[in-house]
Amino acid sequence: MAHRMPAEWEPHEAVWLQWPHVSMRNTASYARRLQSTWLEMAAILSDHVLLRIAATSDDAAAEIERDCARFGVNMTRLELHAIPLDDVWARDVGPIFVKHADGRVIATSWNFNGWGQDAGNTSRDRLVPAIISQVCGLEMREGGIVTEGGAIEVNGTGTLMATRSSIINPNRNPGRSQMEIEVALTELLGASNFIWLSGAPSDACLRLGDATDFHIDLVARFVARNVVLANCTEDESDGRKPFMDRHIQELKRATDETGSPLEVIPLPAPRVLSVNTIRFSGTEGSIEPGATTDASYSNYLVTNGLVLMPAYGRPEDARAKAILAEHFPGRDVIGVSAITMTEQGGAVHCVTQQQPAV
Repeated sequence: MAHRMPAEWEPHEAVWLQWPHVSMRNTASYARRLQSTWLEMAAILSDHVLLRIAATSDDAAAEIERDCARFGVNMTRLELHAIPLDDVWARDVGPIFVKHADGRVIATSWNFNGWGQDAGNTSRDRLVPAIISQVCGLEMREGGIVTEGGAIEVNGTGTLMATRSSIINPNRNPGRSQMEIEVALTELLGASNFIWLSGAPSDACLRLGDATDFHIDLVARFVARNVVLANCTEDESDGRKPFMDRHIQELKRATDETGSPLEVIPLPAPRVLSVNTIRFSGTEGSIEPGATTDASYSNYLVTNGLVLMPAYGRPEDARAKAILAEHFPGRDVIGVSAITMTEQGGAVHCVTQQQPAV
């Protein structure tokens, strides 16, 4: 293959964040509720990897720089770039970085369309991959389908895992067959073997606090070539349980690119209800207090010497941390409070994007 998407545990040059700003969601309260979490993530990440922050303007970048310095961020590992933004979801709107056979890193863009639905104005976010490729001096290639970074999970050696509902869906790729979609993913990401999990219907996803049509980073993640962590629960009252159970059965029938069966490791799924009392204006993203969220420990980031995991103040936090530590030996496993993020439909993986080392 001419191009390959590296596994997330391979070395990184940098990690990208898109910083919350008062211009997002038409309300200052959205940014205020998130900024302390972003500062915490920045401080943790900058101890391990170069942190590249997209700020909505030069003025915003200067303010972020001051805040980061006061918060104890390692300023020698911080870059700020003024990039117009609509929101914070760097995983989905930013480029998916791949490596060419000659070792070059290339930025790829996948025609973001607001998760296949009306997500408000996303005109600025759709330009983020092109701007980042220019900032980094990288060639950019455009994928032949619509998808998002959170919908794609790879083991780095040829296997790609995704849910049908988040890609093979008329709200992303109308009229496109599974074969056509696989050809497009193979061309730029280097996949030779596909594991398609069912996902869930859009109405069920929205009822369960998810607006992505069940991105794979809410379902399962590779931790080695044929080892997968899969969300599970014994809570019969959790509306996600039937989908989790079905995904685990599908994973147990799947193989990697060598034909080896997958080892499926259960990862506890916390049931986290929203405590948000703020109704953000100009968005359908706000949820009522007590509503189900898409809280998931699989929404973690692996980078240089670190696993940054979402924490929810739940008993399952310790078990999830132990599982991640077992499968990523030699890396610090650090939790960051993710409830405020998750109330808005995502967690650590959704708001970060790794840039592989050359």
